[in-house]
Amino acid sequence: MGHSEPSLMYVLYILILLIVSFNLCTNGQKLPTENEKEEIVVDDLLPKEVVVIGAGIAGLAAARRLSADKQNFTVKVYEARRDRYGGRIWTDKLTNMKARGAEVDLGGSALSVISKENPLIELAEKFDLKVASVQKLQFIIPWKKISYSGDDLSKITHQAAQILGQAVNESKTEKIEVSMKEAIDKVLGKRETEDLDSAAAHLVRCLPSYILDNYSSRNYKPENIDVGYDKLLLDGMGELIDRLVSGSTEEPPLHLNLNKAARQIKVDKGRRKVLVRFHGGVQVAADIVVVAVPVSVIASGELLFEPDLPKKYQLALHEISISAGNKVIVEFEHAFWSAEYGVFTRAVRTDAERGNLQTWVNVNNLIGHPVLIGLLFGQPAVEFEILNPEEAKNYVIDVLNEMFGEDLVKQGGKVVRFQHSKWVTDPLSLGASTYPKVGSDPGLWDTFSQPLCPYIYFAGEHTSFEAHGTLHGAYNSGIRVGDQILTGLCETLRKEEERRIEEARRKKEEQKNATKDDKLDDSLDDDVNIDEDEDDTVEEVAQSKKEKTEL
Repeated sequence: MGHSEPSLMYVLYILILLIVSFNLCTNGQKLPTENEKEEIVVDDLLPKEVVVIGAGIAGLAAARRLSADKQNFTVKVYEARRDRYGGRIWTDKLTNMKARGAEVDLGGSALSVISKENPLIELAEKFDLKVASVQKLQFIIPWKKISYSGDDLSKITHQAAQILGQAVNESKTEKIEVSMKEAIDKVLGKRETEDLDSAAAHLVRCLPSYILDNYSSRNYKPENIDVGYDKLLLDGMGELIDRLVSGSTEEPPLHLNLNKAARQIKVDKGRRKVLVRFHGGVQVAADIVVVAVPVSVIASGELLFEPDLPKKYQLALHEISISAGNKVIVEFEHAFWSAEYGVFTRAVRTDAERGNLQTWVNVNNLIGHPVLIGLLFGQPAVEFEILNPEEAKNYVIDVLNEMFGEDLVKQGGKVVRFQHSKWVTDPLSLGASTYPKVGSDPGLWDTFSQPLCPYIYFAGEHTSFEAHGTLHGAYNSGIRVGDQILTGLCETLRKEEERRIEEARRKKEEQKNATKDDKLDDSLDDDVNIDEDEDDTVEEVAQSKKEKTEL
């Protein structure tokens, strides 16, 4: 292979020269000279080589978008994981080959139904993947042995929304920005003592934006973190990822390489190439590189850039916050919980408990398997990862006993399957998703939406503040990068910069010429003054001679 490639390039070079020469001759023109032949750049006539680093939904979306133009681009995707792709989407069918999908989703899986820019539901339908709603919610206050649903829950939800809205509005009048938790606590602090223990107060404290102590109130976007995630793919989100890789009937599969962890991205301006170096000594050269790994991984220094990233990119790396989140999957012999509800959420009494398996999804309603999926958020997600398997399982049973009652949980029989994610300590994720902390500038996210022209582009949910922290935000970022490359964004920016420089040069030249004209006018004025002075002197001499003659 190594010896045949130069020969092939030489043959292509000769063929292109012959074609150009033939076209010139048929137009009645002379053959190009040797100097003219050298100006024909073969690289510009061949497809651009694009390397995508990271096979999550963002990287795969970019690769799929670019692969549609096979004439102008060749695309290769490199993934660090050795046994799967998908990034923080993980439908773990390897540990349960009989699973349909939704019951083994350990990563991102919920789809927003209120976002205006979510194409994933439509994409799933295009791939003939069934989407289902998680249905009704039951809200439980365990220590009071009270649960709310139906009309009662609607009233409580309305009251909680009023508290939330008041907190957001009042926070905007504060001179110093506060967190969502501080804003909500301030509103609740103005109310009667009994209101602090109301169902609505407990419900609003279950929101992820409240659980994250420093979530920005000024940059709060409820659709990105708190509400609207009502749809699941029954076959699991991993199935949608598989379809992106394999392509539709009209699309070829993506060229995907597993177990290739990138270590360095180096721009070689002399060769007009980008060199990607992987652990293990492998190196590839490309015309364009799409970096589609989590921002937390880049910030850790695991992926190096030469030259270093510009300062504004480095600032964004260190200022964008990463949330901690995990899932727990528990399968019993029998379903002991009510089939009437798709989601169960429990209130807690202390801040230390917040985010600790407060919400559970009833997968049994969707696929007929007695499975509950619990959500961990914030500091509890971090602490859960250090528990050994037995400790983790016992802790989960204790939580379920508190929610549903020990007698009811016993009716479920034995735990036949127990697993949980570890996204915080996973070196290829180092957290769940990005969010705006107090003091964050939304422009930090948009920094990564702009490429380092002409070689490096960025994709991922961290490249768009509008949809940060969402699956559709990650997917849309990949499509955006694909469009940026296909439409020649960097070339457009280069021409605009050249026009700007030329305009600045022209204005400077005009100012310089204007200054010269002013100096010339001043010089002419001085000459006129000198001539007038000389005339005065001649007249004075003549008058003096006349006076002497008379004497």
